[in-house]
Amino acid sequence: MKKFFIVMVAIVFCLGGFWFSLFGLGYPAVITGEGSSEETTPEPEPEPIYNPLTGLQIAEEIHSRVVVVSIDNLQAARPQSGLSQADLVYEVPAEGGITRYQALFYSQRPDNIGPVRSTRPYIVDICRGWQGVYVHCGWSEDAKTYLQSGVVDYLNELTYGQYFWRDKSRRAPHNLYTSMDNVYAFLADKGESQEQQPRAFSFYQPQALIAGEAAETVVFEYPTVTNRYEYNAADGLYYRYVNDGEQRDANNDVWICCANILVQKVSSQVLDSAGRLKIDMTAGGEAMLFTGGKVQTGTWQRDSLDSATLFVNAQGQEFKLSPGQTWVQICDQNVTVRYSAPEPPAESSSGEQSSPTNESEGGE
Repeated sequence: MKKFFIVMVAIVFCLGGFWFSLFGLGYPAVITGEGSSEETTPEPEPEPIYNPLTGLQIAEEIHSRVVVVSIDNLQAARPQSGLSQADLVYEVPAEGGITRYQALFYSQRPDNIGPVRSTRPYIVDICRGWQGVYVHCGWSEDAKTYLQSGVVDYLNELTYGQYFWRDKSRRAPHNLYTSMDNVYAFLADKGESQEQQPRAFSFYQPQALIAGEAAETVVFEYPTVTNRYEYNAADGLYYRYVNDGEQRDANNDVWICCANILVQKVSSQVLDSAGRLKIDMTAGGEAMLFTGGKVQTGTWQRDSLDSATLFVNAQGQEFKLSPGQTWVQICDQNVTVRYSAPEPPAESSSGEQSSPTNESEGGE
């Protein structure tokens, strides 16, 4: 009997140990390795990040200042350096019917930007709307007084020549250059902020249907230069020609192209015998947008010189842009804007088809 009791106790202990090894203290077993029944929570996909100025997806947040550089556009200055790497480019009327480029850099930092030229008050107002850093060489007396009042941070070669250099293969004054590294060195030396978060444009989603009249060729006739854009449906970009020649970037030989062309119509007034202009950059006026091979019309508005310029459609909603670089053509009363699109083939009286292209006036 005693032996039987001992055997039974041993059996109970063995069964208990087996049960405990399987289920522990009442908790379900966790089986690991291949064929595991353990459930794991997948890592959430990171939210995509987009450049607020181009709408293009980027790998990481941008930690930069908006930098606007005044760039020469006379024949001796071409080809310019850095235009293909800007997020936006403005073309602005200046005295004598010439134009200047105002290249806005935020996401890229070119090693070579220029040729850098002088500025005027209404040109400074472009940078003021972005609260950016303005880079130039020289100024009119009015622009000097305006900049020295502190409306924007600025880097002038006449004062800070160490941040610029001359390209000896070109003749002065069309040979002055700087780099984004030099601009940021200047900001560091002066203790100025090196980061900001600019306003974001509104962008179309991929494959969105874009409304508007067809417009695949766009021409801007300034008094001394004619710019033409030709739309390429294959990549959705407008390729630039200056006086019928392809416009290319001296840095990389890239053909200058953009996803959007904004037209900002203004009224200019001649101030002096040198032909310097006065333009009210808060007056508002007509606007146009060329994107996706279409044209839309609307207006531009700006509440104050310290606020952004808004481009809105006929319904008062901000224009949506296609992702990519944008060019802003500022056009006064001396600039003619024309656009056209190939018409569908038409049958002639002989039954054969022809394909004429008629131009449609886009306004003076």
